[in-house]
Amino acid sequence: WITSRDIWYFVRGLWGGYKSYRKDTVKLVDPLVKCKSLYEAFLQYEKDGIVARLDTSTIPEVFKGATIDKSELAGFKSIKDVVRLGRVTSISSDEIKLEKGVVPLPASPADTLFVDCMADMDGTFYGFRVAEDFKIFDGDQINMGPLIVSYNVCCSAAIIAYIESTFADDSEMRNNLLYFGTGENHTKPDFKMFFSQFYYQNKTFNALGAYPPAMQFVLNSRTFLDAPCHHYLGLPGFIWAMVGPSQMAKKANKFVERVESGDFPDCQDCFGVAGRKLPEPKDLKIKEKSKVKSNYPPQKKLKPKSKFGLNCCASVDIVNAVEKSGDPTNMNGAVKSNA
Repeated sequence: WITSRDIWYFVRGLWGGYKSYRKDTVKLVDPLVKCKSLYEAFLQYEKDGIVARLDTSTIPEVFKGATIDKSELAGFKSIKDVVRLGRVTSISSDEIKLEKGVVPLPASPADTLFVDCMADMDGTFYGFRVAEDFKIFDGDQINMGPLIVSYNVCCSAAIIAYIESTFADDSEMRNNLLYFGTGENHTKPDFKMFFSQFYYQNKTFNALGAYPPAMQFVLNSRTFLDAPCHHYLGLPGFIWAMVGPSQMAKKANKFVERVESGDFPDCQDCFGVAGRKLPEPKDLKIKEKSKVKSNYPPQKKLKPKSKFGLNCCASVDIVNAVEKSGDPTNMNGAVKSNA
């Protein structure tokens, strides 16, 4: 097995269950607050079974969010004849030439099967390489590519579509709502990509928060993994995770603060967006609503699933109200204050 570059994997099934999702997510956020470096945080993920590598004696160069289950991982680890000499440059009648060496063929070419699994040779195939001057909104054109939400293509596209349909036709204003990596240094698919995407996601949500209906859209979107509708206890469970004992909202903000203060030795430039200011509510211009009545989506009378009579659209205001009260158990008071 010729392995040109070792990679990190997400381990499927060890976190993110329907009932355990909120508790499991704490394992992703806690190291961002406690660990001294991003690499130390990533190694903690390995200890917690969130990520894995084939060979613990080798530090993988690549992390693109590939997912593997425990049985597949065990199968890969059972392969003992692994060649780590870079990519194949050519194959002759008696040897395989690689970037860092040569491997003789154990049999004649007629009796040897070569399986070419190489891809993404120049870094553009999966959309990771983004030019320094890349813009999503560019006049009358929308350029797709970088992810806005961590490892979530669908939600990233949904947010871009929402911005296009909601905010006035001002490319600069629209682009100011979006954070993503540009340039070779900040689009390299290594272990730091996980942290940079989480940072960009938090900054994008902070920017969208200048117009509260935008975050209501995100929290009510079926494409958003953290949406209350996808997880046990729905909205109350979401609020409890954000401002209850787990303090997920506070920890996420602390991570952003650490990045921006240069507290991580392996990130000294805010992942390429140092100095960018979040938009103010006064900077945002909303499109005038069309007078043409739309019949989509079909209107249905839905019974509230929460015993508090709430849906996801109320969550932003309620999280803020609970946080201000300083009492995460005062759910009823927060609901009444937002009624």
